[in-house]
Amino acid sequence: MSIFENIKSAFKNVFSNKMRTFLTTLGIIIGIAAVIAITSVGNGSQAQITEQFDSLGVGRITVSLRSNSPRNMVTADALTYNDYEQLKEMEGIKSISPIYNGNNASVKLLNPKETNNASITGVTPDYQSIMSPTILYGRYINDSDVEAKSKVVVINDTTAEKVFGYSNENVIGEKISIKTWQGSFKYTVIGISENGDAKTESLYENEYPERMVVPITSAFRLFNRKTVSSIALVAEDPDNADSLCSEITNKLSEIHKNSDKYTAESAAEQMDAMNEVTGTVTMLISGVAAISLIVGGIGVMNIMLVTVTERTREIGIRKSIGAKNKDIMLQFVVEAVILTGIGGILGVLFGWIFGMIAGNLMGVSSVVSVNSVLMAVVISTAIGIIFGVYPARKAALLDPIEALRYE
Repeated sequence: MSIFENIKSAFKNVFSNKMRTFLTTLGIIIGIAAVIAITSVGNGSQAQITEQFDSLGVGRITVSLRSNSPRNMVTADALTYNDYEQLKEMEGIKSISPIYNGNNASVKLLNPKETNNASITGVTPDYQSIMSPTILYGRYINDSDVEAKSKVVVINDTTAEKVFGYSNENVIGEKISIKTWQGSFKYTVIGISENGDAKTESLYENEYPERMVVPITSAFRLFNRKTVSSIALVAEDPDNADSLCSEITNKLSEIHKNSDKYTAESAAEQMDAMNEVTGTVTMLISGVAAISLIVGGIGVMNIMLVTVTERTREIGIRKSIGAKNKDIMLQFVVEAVILTGIGGILGVLFGWIFGMIAGNLMGVSSVVSVNSVLMAVVISTAIGIIFGVYPARKAALLDPIEALRYE
């Protein structure tokens, strides 16, 4: 029997019992679908991270106190506004802004009885050119606001909707109530920016804090602090970002008379770190999902053993008219490959659909790579061969006389 006749016969046998075929391939379908869905969402997340960092520019650098610094950290090691002013004089820096992150705050929403946590970011005007927010209405923080310690705030359109019930130019000039442990303060809205994470935040209602930007001097007064959380800057020449990072950390060590207390990371380094974490998580979850492929393979082997038993007389007849062991073995291996191949194709289809649904719920575009599809095809084929060989060998080694006597 030729290979084409084997394939034709295998298809006929596989589809002779459609329900059993479906149940047999279900494990393969679930396993392949899970891996495709997870990797597509993971690829989409990495693409989104890359896009976000590209929009910020590869020359962006973040300076902060090293998180794994020695235990002998003292108050004098903290970053200050003076550090920012001295770094501003360095060559090779295009834009620079100190940042103060205040998280222990709340804001009144439209419902007088309802409040939500607020994340207050204190900055200088250069922060706009560093982060490139999209200003929908009004303006951003300027030098006068910083010098006068003005009680002005830039909010995003999502926060405007929650606080005022609308997001348009009429919000400019309105007052917003910000409360910290220092007390409650009224801030004037001078600008509304676009919330790039609105889709994700909408899934979790008020679990995300309301993000607001104020002059850094006003943030110091709002939280009664004098130190800064970090310093953000953009290098004039992105190719020199790494060398500039070294110069900055050396400069800070010189100012504070210490060593190995500060870190300066470029956007490229941060992007690589985040992509590495995302890739690792995707691989781990995919590994867990792939266990169902092994279960599916065992299911294929089990049903093929049943098929061998059911078709014992057929095997005996074929052997009696001249079929060789390799012919019998090839027929059953082909059937196993067809079973797992069907499961692989359906798995890719369902994985693509589930990946799109999961991506939409998470606010991420799913990306099904060609490599993932090829991997699914190779894995499903390999499972068919691996788990089909034993039943096929068992069928091939049947004694034709005993097989003909089998009832």
